[in-house]
Amino acid sequence: MTELFKSDAMKKKVLTAILSLNLEYSWSRQNLFLDLGLDPELGEALLEEAVRSGLVLIADHDRFVLTVDGRSSLKVVMAGGVFDIIHPGHIYTLSKARALGDMLVVSVARDKTVLRMRGKLAVNSEEIRLNLVRSLRFVDAAILGSEKDIFETVELIRPDIIALGYDQAHNEGTFLSRGSAKGMKFLVTRLDSPFPGLKSTNLKKDQQILKSL
Repeated sequence: MTELFKSDAMKKKVLTAILSLNLEYSWSRQNLFLDLGLDPELGEALLEEAVRSGLVLIADHDRFVLTVDGRSSLKVVMAGGVFDIIHPGHIYTLSKARALGDMLVVSVARDKTVLRMRGKLAVNSEEIRLNLVRSLRFVDAAILGSEKDIFETVELIRPDIIALGYDQAHNEGTFLSRGSAKGMKFLVTRLDSPFPGLKSTNLKKDQQILKSL
């Protein structure tokens, strides 16, 4: 066993990176080694040890995925939103969500979803918003959400915890009942915010607020 893989923190880092790349459909050994900051030789040794320990297996096209034991080794937190203009409220909420587990996966609302919910498109396209969220250091993975049903995204991520923003309209009980019906077990928590009046919609209306940030 490599000395690095003896560390529980490194195990979780490797498993998080593998799951993130699979969720973002960007799996490759090169991307994994870049994410981990390791040279290929050490990276290959870590992958071999992960497979040997039963935490990872090789799937189709030389793609590595987590086993049941590997996935159960991580506490995955899911959060979601539009994230049209990233502001301190988003930073606070997402950092708090990340602190609840080992890995934070963020679902970014699709353009069609935003149009249906708000009657108009966001200022930034879904791809721009997705890349903005991915750039945040405490976000381990960011994906575009389902255009039809948010629970399709829940089933894809299969989180251990769903973190809701203080003002999001989603009902905690609905998540729990639908999850139970699918044989899924997770907690739902609602986060607070020190900036309850700070929203992307308000920033777009008041350019003076935007300039003062």
